[in-house]
Amino acid sequence: MPRISGGSAVCALCREPLRPDDDAVVTPDFLADDTDPFFPYSDAAMHRACFAVWDRRKAFIAHFNRIAERFTAGEG
Repeated sequence: MPRISGGSAVCALCREPLRPDDDAVVTPDFLADDTDPFFPYSDAAMHRACFAVWDRRKAFIAHFNRIAERFTAGEG
């Protein structure tokens, strides 16, 4: 991801900078509704360690999967 390789990304969870060599999770831009509680985590980068212990991780993944189903074609 260019923002990480450029050194300008910030973890959406801990708000600390992401360095180019950090292990990161990068989410796609899957939400357009800025009132969605997970909107700040759409098109976002996070330290993998932060994401692993995030108390809303399972809810976020379930929400992402529900949204992603809408974008899947009939046969995948």
